Amino acid sequence: MKRSKHPILISIIIGLLYGFFNTLMIYEGFYKHFNKGLSAIHWTIHILMVIISLFLVIFAHELGHFISFLKNGIKPKAMYVLGIAFVDDRGWKVRFVPRFLLFIGGIVIPEHVSIDSKEKEDAMVNIFKKVLLAGPKASIIYGVSIFVLWIGMLFTSFYTINGLLFTMMVVTTVMTILALLSSKLARAGMYGDFAANKAFDTDKIFRLTYLIQLTTLLDHDIESMNYFWPKIVQTLEQTSNIKGSLSMNLLGQYLNEVVFEGRIACIGIENRLKTFIRKTPRNEDSFILYLNIIYYYEYMGQRDKVIELINKLDTSKVDIDSKVLMYYLKLTNHLLHIKDETEFLNNPKNIYPSSFYWVYKPLRLKVDFKVIRK
Repeated sequence: MKRSKHPILISIIIGLLYGFFNTLMIYEGFYKHFNKGLSAIHWTIHILMVIISLFLVIFAHELGHFISFLKNGIKPKAMYVLGIAFVDDRGWKVRFVPRFLLFIGGIVIPEHVSIDSKEKEDAMVNIFKKVLLAGPKASIIYGVSIFVLWIGMLFTSFYTINGLLFTMMVVTTVMTILALLSSKLARAGMYGDFAANKAFDTDKIFRLTYLIQLTTLLDHDIESMNYFWPKIVQTLEQTSNIKGSLSMNLLGQYLNEVVFEGRIACIGIENRLKTFIRKTPRNEDSFILYLNIIYYYEYMGQRDKVIELINKLDTSKVDIDSKVLMYYLKLTNHLLHIKDETEFLNNPKNIYPSSFYWVYKPLRLKVDFKVIRK
């Protein structure tokens, strides 16, 4: 078998390039300036630069999304960077979100979007695919710029700047690589930028769930829901097994529309409910969906089924945030007329529809709990 000469040739070229640039950097004082730059700054300043660099590299990524939204005619509602939230609340305001520091990341939330036709749906998908890719592109541009700037400064005698830029370059390079790698991940209902971009074309449940979320996050858009309703019903009828956060989210949206908005239920989907409730909920998503099914049977007038499901529920076996659990137990008591929980539910501090709801707290969304239609 004939061996390829390409690896040998590439190795020779890499060796020649390394030798050339290494000699050049020694001749130009690259290493001397590098060492002086590191020693010119106290280690505490380097730690401060790590924090600043983290903020800037995440800011650059999210700014890519932010600018792309604006270019495509969608006004951003908020942008989070580490623990700082920039929110458009009758003018842009800055709010601190300590818990977001744990994620070492950011997010851009667009203003309310309305979709009431196939043309608007396709146009919105194309826009969001561009927006998703804008983040990684901005990360690459920013990362390369910092690296080139650091290299350029190493040939100067500005040692303090050299030292600061070195720390910034290391943090920026690591975070840029992590941002690109995480953009390819799709796990537990969480999608990176590249993965989400691809899922728009390959995963119909993701596409539908994502678009519905856009039209219902800030406000319940009736026209958009009128357009999506047939798609929701058709998709759920074709989904044989409800599992995973996306399909459970879609079924939850269906139940919400039937129970609280008065839409006509589909007999075919009711079989999916019977299959789902055979198992006791173990996590937050399945617990919330389980309760929505209880509300559905209450709406359908099947009180015996409601009591059966309540008696079967064992909250001690559910992996769920205590605040979320308390909110839904109180809400269930109120909706089923077991106990009047109006005072509790009217207090914004008690509203925890999910363990990630704190992300939206800075937006100060108005949450009105609805009653089950009869």
